[in-house]
Amino acid sequence: MRLLKSIAVILAFNTSAVLAEPTTSLVRFGAPKYGLDFTSFSYVNPKAPKGGKLKMGAMGTFDSLNQYIAVGIPPVVISHQQSGSLTMDSLMVRTADEPYTLYALIAEKVDLAPDNSSITFYLNPKARFHDGTPILAEDVKFSYEMLREQGLPRYRLHYGKIEKIEILDPYTIKLTFTKPETGYDPETPLIVASLHVLSKAKYQGTDFRATGMTPLLGSGPYKVAKAEPGRSITYERVKDYWAAGLPVNRGKYNFDFIQIDYYKNAEAQFQAFKAGEFDAFFEVNSQQWRDGYNTPAVKSGKIKKFEAKHQRPVTVRTSIFNMRRPLFQDIRVREAIALAYDWETVNKMLCNDDYLRMTSLFANTPLAHKGPAQGLEFTYLEPYLNTIPKDILDNGYIPPVTKGDGDARANLEKADKLLNEAGWVIVTETDPVTQQTIIRRVNKDTKEPLTFEFMYKDPRLEKFMNLFRQNLQQLGITLKLRFMDTVQYEARVVDSDFDMISHLWSNGLSPGNEQVYYFSQKTADQKGSSNYIGVKDPVLEALSLKVANAKTTEEQLASVHALDRVVMGRHIFIPMFYDNTIYWAYWADRVEFPEFNPLVGTNALEWWWAKPSAISIEEKEEGFVQPSLWSRIWAWVKSKLGVA
Repeated sequence: MRLLKSIAVILAFNTSAVLAEPTTSLVRFGAPKYGLDFTSFSYVNPKAPKGGKLKMGAMGTFDSLNQYIAVGIPPVVISHQQSGSLTMDSLMVRTADEPYTLYALIAEKVDLAPDNSSITFYLNPKARFHDGTPILAEDVKFSYEMLREQGLPRYRLHYGKIEKIEILDPYTIKLTFTKPETGYDPETPLIVASLHVLSKAKYQGTDFRATGMTPLLGSGPYKVAKAEPGRSITYERVKDYWAAGLPVNRGKYNFDFIQIDYYKNAEAQFQAFKAGEFDAFFEVNSQQWRDGYNTPAVKSGKIKKFEAKHQRPVTVRTSIFNMRRPLFQDIRVREAIALAYDWETVNKMLCNDDYLRMTSLFANTPLAHKGPAQGLEFTYLEPYLNTIPKDILDNGYIPPVTKGDGDARANLEKADKLLNEAGWVIVTETDPVTQQTIIRRVNKDTKEPLTFEFMYKDPRLEKFMNLFRQNLQQLGITLKLRFMDTVQYEARVVDSDFDMISHLWSNGLSPGNEQVYYFSQKTADQKGSSNYIGVKDPVLEALSLKVANAKTTEEQLASVHALDRVVMGRHIFIPMFYDNTIYWAYWADRVEFPEFNPLVGTNALEWWWAKPSAISIEEKEEGFVQPSLWSRIWAWVKSKLGVA
């Protein structure tokens, strides 16, 4: 067995670094927070008891247990896992309090070439798949190659940068990267280190895309115990999990069972929580947070509410245009449509002014652009100045505003001018039934009416779009609202068969290659890609590559600012809102969690634990059973009657 090196060596991502001895952490910028002698991450409770169950609710559906392919819909991740999976371990794992650092998991040590040209992983001989077989270098090699061939499009993008894979011994593997003209990508080592390792013996020679509802052979803290497509999935903690005692896992994965039940809509999910069907509910509707918890269980303290401001990256909501549609190719049309969205009135009338207007994809972080482009950011933008509006360069993106009184005439006048310039003109007609004069916006050459559809699966979104639709009507534009059930909705999104949908962006503090995936021209027409918008803009692609190739924190900040500024100025979506307050409610006699850190947030699946009084002998011995349909119906009735 190889000796574990006792000296901590920081791997710097620059060509001036001295060749390092293998170490247990991988850092893109700066130094790791946790040294070789750390025993657990600071944000978990290392003494958290094991046992019990966590029951959670999710909205949507699933019909596949394979998250690595473009076929089917995998179970939703309702609380972000740093590892990305409950059942699959990765070579190295991220922390919640460091954006640029990975720590040892399957790979107990790592050695990075000073110019980022290669990386060598030394596997932990104790690492095991759930069937007891060891995780070997040949499994790692197979995983890269198989995911590159049969996996999601992003794997082809990321692992396509690997030029050569060498197995040095059964527990050591070296990757050599292709060198582009711009030099070796400093983020690629972190990406390949995040690989979830699959069993070569299990999947070699198989059609990995045909696994369907068969659980994958994993190596992580949980395995799938039961799954009913579209209804429920239950994970069981692996009692002899090989990595349970490692510092990166101490205080985590505390529940013996995690059950996630699926609901067709948000109202059904919320009512089920109040009726006691699951343990915690993360609220995203501020009005419901104020008015929807007036129940006996809350008044008695059985359900407790938690609310806090946080300093984490936020999820921002937008309404994205499908740029594959010819209608949306003209930026003047997109900007005109966006001018009809009266956010101030929506926020005041429907949200009690609870939300903040989104002006950046990186809202609530220092990565959000603001003010004039200057310094290194301006240098990055200089080659593209003829494509960037002067006001975006001088001021950054500033959204159109109203007084919040429902009067959007000033913005609609600007929109009308833009539409006329783009060749969409007003014609008047007489309604044959009412004999009233109506206006329509049509293409002056083809006479095609300007009409498009907003597709949605969450019925709560309709109220946010009604005022928008009315304002568009004043411009002669017809907006159709189409509600779809979750299965149909997801299928159409995967096929890019929509005009406009609501889309959530969740960027972290370490943006990199995923930005290329969002804005690359190559991914615009790939099924299952994250370029939902279908944007094919060489400037966005070039700036996203700047982000991916940043070698210092200064370069990263400037490149993200530049990309963010141009994205917002392209009007490829309608910026809506975000909230930097976290809300959750929980049944107080069932679960507990670490003290809230506003810089870290929380993670129910990984860091919470069952209240000791909630762990029964039966649960320890038998697990738990999904409630019957009748019990679900009765629970819903009780919630409506206000019975705790």
